[in-house]
Amino acid sequence: MSERPAGPKSGVSGAPSGVSGARADLRRFVGVSLGGGRGKTTAVARLELGPASDESGAESGGARSQLTLAEARTRWGQRGGGEIDDGDGDGEAPFRDAVLLRWIDRWVDEHTVTAFDTPLTLPPCVRCQLQCPGVEACTVPVVAWMRRHGEHLVIRKGRSDPGKPWVTPYTQRATELLLERATLQPREALGQGMGPLAARAAYLRRALAPRLRLNENLIEVHPRATLIRLFGARLERRTRHGSAMQTWERRKDLLERLGQLVEGLEFDRVWPDLVVRNVHVFHAVVSAFTAYFWAQESWCGPQDLLAKAEDQAGHLARAVDELGDLWLEDGWIWAPPSRVPGTSSSD
Repeated sequence: MSERPAGPKSGVSGAPSGVSGARADLRRFVGVSLGGGRGKTTAVARLELGPASDESGAESGGARSQLTLAEARTRWGQRGGGEIDDGDGDGEAPFRDAVLLRWIDRWVDEHTVTAFDTPLTLPPCVRCQLQCPGVEACTVPVVAWMRRHGEHLVIRKGRSDPGKPWVTPYTQRATELLLERATLQPREALGQGMGPLAARAAYLRRALAPRLRLNENLIEVHPRATLIRLFGARLERRTRHGSAMQTWERRKDLLERLGQLVEGLEFDRVWPDLVVRNVHVFHAVVSAFTAYFWAQESWCGPQDLLAKAEDQAGHLARAVDELGDLWLEDGWIWAPPSRVPGTSSSD
């Protein structure tokens, strides 16, 4: 079982000072927005943290660091997505399994953390190998937790069938219930349309083991949750709804605001228009930013949902407390803590 991560630092900033433990050595932050294994929608992004440069291009003195978007693309070798050299795949190859694994193998080292925007663990009923007595009689700890707390965590909107079960542990995990209560709009691990993505992620995780280890240098994220937490649900929604020009402008605005959180983002042969005009590339970049903040701020997991004083009591706090360390095996969707000083979630 993975070790519990260290406690969180407040705020989101680009300064690496104050970071301790294994995360302090992380300098490369990879984001993967995973599409189907047969399609062309998988996108990757790579942020590099290095010494800041002065106006002449020389490295400046002191401890100041610079975050650079070095790659963002849907095809290996795609123009406008970063530097291209002789090793960049076969003529703009989509990131299907073999290509994606080769790309990750190229960039992953001991200073890299990789964030996927798809489930990296399966729901408890799917993982379970015990004889099944049914959900209501199940004694598996995380399923029992879901039964106890599901009614108080699930947010139902509008008219609803009174006989509808609060939880289905064969499609949901504890993390989805908690993030739903925190209004971060998670997708169920095996909900509608997620099955093929979860299956592909399970395959990739096995193929990448033991180099990538969950919650050490491999994390699960949800780009929408990151944007909601940092900028508010209304602004996040505007990145997906509206005319093409409207959504591009809104994504561009949030990309600029993400750059401001790290005191300036450099683009190294990455065209900003390529990032904002493709939602998969945009989400890959947000995933990479999430990995960066996860490392710099030492997020800790479910306790991050309780950063605000008003969250310290009530059903959410009790559910988090009773979950204990079960999330380490069940899985966790990493998102910014509930309150981030210096940022605004205003609409």
